[in-house]
Amino acid sequence: MSLEIGTRVGVYEVTGKLGEGGMGEVYRAHDTSLGRDVALKVLSDSFVADPDRLARFQREAKVLASLNHLNIGGIYGLETVGDAQALVLELIDGPTLADRIKDGPIPIEDSLEIAKQIADALESAHEQGIVHRDLKPANIKVRPDGTVKVLDFGLAKAVSQDTSGNSAAESPTVSLTGATQMGMVIGTAAYMSPEQAKGKPIDKRTDVWAFGAVLYEMLTGKKAFPGDDVSDTLATVLKSEPEWDELPSDTPRAVLRLLHRCLAKDKKVRLREVGSAIVEIHDAEEEQAGGVSAAAVQVQSNAWFRPVVVLPVLAVVALLTGLGVWFMMRSTPEPIVRFHIPLTVDQVFSAPFRPSVTISPDGLNVVYVANNRLWLRPIDQLDATEISGSDGASSPFFSFDGQSIGFWSSGQLRKVAVTGGAPVTIADVRDDPDGPVWGSDNMIRYGHAGGIMQVSGASGVPEILIAIEEPEAAHGPQMLPDGESLLFTLRSEGPGTWNSSEIVVQSIVTGERVVLFTGRDARYLPTGHIVYSLDNVLFAVPFEVDTHAVVGGPVPLVENVAQAGGSGGAAQFSISADGTLILIPTTDVAEDGGGLRLVWLSSSGEQVSTAAPPRLYRRTRVSPDGTRIAAQIVDQGTGNRDVWIWRIGQGPLTRLTFNTGFDGNPIWTPDGERVTFSSNREGTTGVFSKQSDGTGDVELLFEATPEEPVTPWAWTSDSSLVVTRSVNGQERLSGDIAVIGEDGVLQPLLSSDFSETQPALSPDGRWLAYSSNESGRFEVYVQPFPNVDDGKWQVSINGGGGPVWGADGRSLYYRESVNRLMIVDVSSGDSVSFGEIREYSESANVFLSTVQELAGALGVTRSYDIHPDGDRFLVRVMGDGERDGNAFQGFTVTQNWFSELRSRVPLP
Repeated sequence: MSLEIGTRVGVYEVTGKLGEGGMGEVYRAHDTSLGRDVALKVLSDSFVADPDRLARFQREAKVLASLNHLNIGGIYGLETVGDAQALVLELIDGPTLADRIKDGPIPIEDSLEIAKQIADALESAHEQGIVHRDLKPANIKVRPDGTVKVLDFGLAKAVSQDTSGNSAAESPTVSLTGATQMGMVIGTAAYMSPEQAKGKPIDKRTDVWAFGAVLYEMLTGKKAFPGDDVSDTLATVLKSEPEWDELPSDTPRAVLRLLHRCLAKDKKVRLREVGSAIVEIHDAEEEQAGGVSAAAVQVQSNAWFRPVVVLPVLAVVALLTGLGVWFMMRSTPEPIVRFHIPLTVDQVFSAPFRPSVTISPDGLNVVYVANNRLWLRPIDQLDATEISGSDGASSPFFSFDGQSIGFWSSGQLRKVAVTGGAPVTIADVRDDPDGPVWGSDNMIRYGHAGGIMQVSGASGVPEILIAIEEPEAAHGPQMLPDGESLLFTLRSEGPGTWNSSEIVVQSIVTGERVVLFTGRDARYLPTGHIVYSLDNVLFAVPFEVDTHAVVGGPVPLVENVAQAGGSGGAAQFSISADGTLILIPTTDVAEDGGGLRLVWLSSSGEQVSTAAPPRLYRRTRVSPDGTRIAAQIVDQGTGNRDVWIWRIGQGPLTRLTFNTGFDGNPIWTPDGERVTFSSNREGTTGVFSKQSDGTGDVELLFEATPEEPVTPWAWTSDSSLVVTRSVNGQERLSGDIAVIGEDGVLQPLLSSDFSETQPALSPDGRWLAYSSNESGRFEVYVQPFPNVDDGKWQVSINGGGGPVWGADGRSLYYRESVNRLMIVDVSSGDSVSFGEIREYSESANVFLSTVQELAGALGVTRSYDIHPDGDRFLVRVMGDGERDGNAFQGFTVTQNWFSELRSRVPLP
């Protein structure tokens, strides 16, 4: 359908024609409402005539219109033009990349800058589950200011399934939800991945392939896979390699390596995340700056062109060299090498109750948990790199092939590629798993409430593999080579008793269980040994895997190995398949046991100790008069949680509750006379209260259920209690906010399919701030109280949690990230309005980022509190915030440790 200049399409007035293609005609138009120019892509009559295709197109356009990225051409809307449909698109001036390449190869520096922006756009889409599937130079524009725009995101599922003909210039994109349809060969032939050309299921690695083809074409001015027609081109894609000699002689080695990884025909060995290309390009730019090129690589790759007369000489040299190496290997065993890797001065281990360090199967990479994030530290490098998207992470572990890192965070089991990229969710897992192990069968197994669970390393719903009964707990299930038996640690008593646990082997077929010996965190090694921990010592025993029999006595090998505290069953060590041992030594544990300290933090960044003794503090709350602190403290020996009171500046620390399980989440009553807390005491789950001076009995205020526990958050002026209720015990995933009145009846206040948590009442009791993940991530919202239906305002814009009101109600504080505290001014009366969001203070946030105020995930807990004077915050830090106050300072590495193991614990 053609449009005349001046035609109105909704609020858009056509001002000219830009072009046409298989999908339809494209026009320039003016948005008379917003005063901007746009592009109108009017779909062809043949396209619109197919109701199914049109419906698919409309659905996909709505999904992809949500893409919002600097380097992605935006979709503004979908308009009706008579019987036709028109996409309203961002109008982008400038040539396409195909136009640029027509003039010849693009200089390396410019090519790399363009490639970085393309990769950034693709990574953003992939993070939202969207694959482009038709990336090519014609779908990429470069604006005059150098900004790259990737186009035609949004045409998925709307293309004809007729793939005949010699041109695929108007090929569509596709979302992951429909990307696995078999038999659909869609895309532009020269940029199709081999699996795409075969009509096989595709994923984001198809875009990685096309990205490599585009980069090659920018550098050479020629297609990586040319052909006279579609069939010829597809044959080239499937059978041939690019002409690597066409690359400029000064191509950086990192770029050559990147191209080979992107254009690997086997997608299993292809670059897994397009975001990793940005790292490679950064390395290439550094190579360029240093004058290093791919010349050496080119010479090596072209060595077969040398005269044949050289070959005999090379053969003799190779033979002599090989013999020399062979004799050296026979006469000189690999030496055992030990060294210490310290953490940097601004890092502290932050997961003392779970595994804090792990090493890859090949022994080349170490991942550890510090500052509430994961860090990747190659053994042969001096620096560690923060793993993006790992805030609040714990329990890291490698996949069997070493290509992925698994971890737990915010109620989810996640994974991230070693090469980088955004983490993806494997499964929803309510609590931190006990000793997850990723087996060679691509199944992840871990201990959890009720038994040993397993889930596919791809993704899925965890299922129970071995059931256990309370108070039993399981840790570190490892599948033995027979594929039917699990080795794991079984704790028979309550938390804190892992050193009296048993190492067992149990068949998943017959259920038969064999108890081997006492210990914790056992690992079966390819040497034929089981290594385990007991009282901070690593032991090893010979183990006959076929008969499940221990065939020798335990031998102590390494002392002073740190162990997880409280309810954690881990010992802080990891062993690679090639025999590298890594561990956190107890010699780095401070005399205070690695406890947390309570510190006052002012807006000027000044830090003043409260003088409260170091303990494993959890939720802390300042009393209404500012003289006392109520805190939940974990007993390192038993793992029990109790509420304690600290009289600020006077001491001592006084225990308020006495329980054999959990007493926690304390809040003060408005008059400061009582402390309210949640508990599971004496078999009753609910909310309790006690006089803050310790006198009198504990009073039950509300009885809940273990499946839907209730947590107190704030008292109202009319003696009602604002609480959160965890649906199925999962506040992170599906909690809601409720009120318990004086009559003891719980009335839902905010309840939805999302999680509403962390409620905070304004000082005048008229406004309720809380955190919700209704937008896809946790943000801070404010609603009237108690009439929450009278309005709602979103306060944070870049993620938010843990809201707390200033004492005068004129300011609201919240966390934007784990260690970034924000403030916004509040004006309230009959309505409420908010000022500009700003940092609490740059110096204060620098302090938080340095010492790591140990916060939980944004949507789960509030880990700080404000003093009634409004001038200081109470935060928890490791040690004193100084280097010598950290609980752990590093880890030790022993390479070729298997030699020592075999020598000291010989097999019979």
